[in-house]
Amino acid sequence: MSETLHKQKGSIYTAAYWLIPVLLLLLADIWLVFIRRKYFFDNQVFASLSPCISVGTTSFMKKVTFLGKHSFLIPANLSLITFFICWKKGKTAWRIAATALSSLALMSLLKNLFQRQRPAGPLVEGITNFSFPSGHAFMGVVFFGLLIWLAIKYIRNKPARITVIAISLLLILLIGFSRIYLRVHYATDVIAGFCMGTLWLVFSLWLTNKLRPVSGFVTKH
Repeated sequence: MSETLHKQKGSIYTAAYWLIPVLLLLLADIWLVFIRRKYFFDNQVFASLSPCISVGTTSFMKKVTFLGKHSFLIPANLSLITFFICWKKGKTAWRIAATALSSLALMSLLKNLFQRQRPAGPLVEGITNFSFPSGHAFMGVVFFGLLIWLAIKYIRNKPARITVIAISLLLILLIGFSRIYLRVHYATDVIAGFCMGTLWLVFSLWLTNKLRPVSGFVTKH
């Protein structure tokens, strides 16, 4: 019993070690944008990317940014949930569903709370909602972060596990970068999306581990 308690405390300390810097970065980001109202960092990032804009790169970034859209994430999450239900891992399926749905609701709430306008001159059309935080960055961290968690939890083959983790991390970064390149988000929007997504993912996984699955899901892990 004491050994289990010791491991739990160790996990809490490890999580705090990584999450406190994430929280501090998020607070600094919010302070810079909404309290100081300084945009030199965002403007500098846009200026640095301007020489890199080309037809080919823009086409590639549009494909990358699709991985953070609802039209990809909804069927991707449903596929994950279905897979784990069929595999008799009902609690895992429930945790994925709860995390994905709560993340979507929180992201919409945050956008309407901060109400930051989009950058001028976007390279894609049809973007009408608010800018802060980046929903693609937020939801990308949650979905691909879930893949990382699932890889750690279930993949026993080390090279395969490392490959899934590395690809997931790369896609998270590329999705965030694509939003800045396409000028639909400021860099500070993306940083906030990364931070908020990370914090909410960890909190959701912790909370859903404590709660019992809703009716309709089996209780096996």
